[in-house]
Amino acid sequence: MVTSDFFEFFDEEEANIFIEQAEYIDENEFLKWSIAHPDEKRILKKLSSGGAKLLVGPRGCGKTTLMLKTYYKLLSNIDCENSKDSLPIYVNFKSALKVEPMYKANVNSSFWFNQWILYKLYQGLYSLGEQINQVQIFEDKLIFSKEQVNLHLNDIEYRFSELSSEKDILTIDMLEDEISKILNIFGKQHCVLLLDDAAHAFSPEQQRDFFEFFRKVKGKKISPKAAVYPGVTNYSANFHVGHDAEEINVWLDVNTQGYLQFMFKLLEKRLPSNIYNSLFKKQNILEIIAFASFGMPRSFLNMVRELYKKDDNEEIVYSLQKRTMSNIIKKNVKQTIGIYNSLQYQLPTYNKFIINGEEIFKDIVNSLKEYNKEKELEEQTTTIAISKDTPVELKKVISFYQYSGLVMPIGERSKGPLEGVYELYLIHYGVLIENNVFLGKKSISINDLQTSLKSRNSKFFKKISSSSLLKDKDAKILFPLALPPCQQCKTARQDEDARFCYNCGAILKSVSVFESLVTNDIDKLPLTKQRVKSIKEQSTIRTIKDILMDTDNKELRRVKQIGEVWAERIFSYAEEFIV
Repeated sequence: MVTSDFFEFFDEEEANIFIEQAEYIDENEFLKWSIAHPDEKRILKKLSSGGAKLLVGPRGCGKTTLMLKTYYKLLSNIDCENSKDSLPIYVNFKSALKVEPMYKANVNSSFWFNQWILYKLYQGLYSLGEQINQVQIFEDKLIFSKEQVNLHLNDIEYRFSELSSEKDILTIDMLEDEISKILNIFGKQHCVLLLDDAAHAFSPEQQRDFFEFFRKVKGKKISPKAAVYPGVTNYSANFHVGHDAEEINVWLDVNTQGYLQFMFKLLEKRLPSNIYNSLFKKQNILEIIAFASFGMPRSFLNMVRELYKKDDNEEIVYSLQKRTMSNIIKKNVKQTIGIYNSLQYQLPTYNKFIINGEEIFKDIVNSLKEYNKEKELEEQTTTIAISKDTPVELKKVISFYQYSGLVMPIGERSKGPLEGVYELYLIHYGVLIENNVFLGKKSISINDLQTSLKSRNSKFFKKISSSSLLKDKDAKILFPLALPPCQQCKTARQDEDARFCYNCGAILKSVSVFESLVTNDIDKLPLTKQRVKSIKEQSTIRTIKDILMDTDNKELRRVKQIGEVWAERIFSYAEEFIV
């Protein structure tokens, strides 16, 4: 989302152009502002047709945009009886962590989570009816009314209570029958389930249960498509990527032909023409910022918006200097590394992986700097090569880099029978720029930086051994699992799956990820210090949980200068924090 200080300079209509997350944009504006992904035709075809698919990429790379494009495309053809297009159901699972605590309190948690998923899809079916103004027809044909569906979801989400009677229990077969009724109305043979943010929840139990459901719901009439993150998604034991679902990588490679044109077209669609033309006078600055966004449209918009603001006289002031560019890139890098570090709280078991992994990432960046120091301008590299035989613990750390967008896998390279196969990774260009990796100089001209970013030769890369990254330490010792100790005697656990303490025999309790996240102070949200201070002084809100509990925004609305729009925006920030 857009940080709060930006909105201080613009009215609501102007600020809306910088809302980066597609699910928060009105359909008309979404269609007006979105542009075609370089591989969009192929991706939308896969999302619109049969077969289970996994849309893979880090936060901000455009997964939701592609999901919604598929949804609106299929909606536009829904009344065409001769069309072979599928019936679409779109569901955003952003709120999945709301029901995660039931895993700590309910022995039937997997069953009720499954009910929650089924009812969310049922709700998505009614959302489809609303989109095409056919809710009454849906009400007449379906077993449960829209009101009943919302009531059952509310029972599961907020009370974790069992549904009122057995007749309210949903099964996959029942959902398929309900979908079939709607398919018959529109003369369609097939339905695609567009399941957005499906694996964002960092509860391993939820993710495993979700993918078991995903595997079972797949059939002749229903094809599920899920948006997932690299590195942090937990699949069920029976779910096999490649066999049960095909992966579709949507992260845009900065080396792709037409990359800059894509980013500039995105900017041209979003900005008023006078602002766009003024910014484009410094095309070299925009090109470097585009590269520094590392294939993330959301990051690019985030950085560009800081190139200009309104002064006290409501005049737009531009800052198109190298220093401004450097500060903007530095801020974006800090936010990206912040996403990586946030895994300490979202995946507490891997705490040591995250902490020690940050130091290893610094070593990777420094090794690239040393490599580039003696190379010519055209021989600078942004790529490292790590042996495929790397210990699994280090591979896990690298997967966390991928999740946060710090590294991008770009294939493999064989170095012969003696050296074996190496996996190649691009390192975040913003990080490389901030750390003066190109030419190994403390200061590099804009033109030289442009050349280094645009004129790379793929044959140049830095080989790094896993032993050097680990400093010859044992990976198992360097990356221990950080398990919570026994609550009774504080003895450390010996096994991740242990249910009883080996020292005192007490039942070992799990700490809810959701509950850990929501107890954080509101100063963790992207709000100005003054805004946080005002909220604390003028309301009872102190933690993320307080905001989430304030469902009608009454407490937030008590704060001066927080109206309906700002209250909803702050609430969305709180929701974003827990996903």
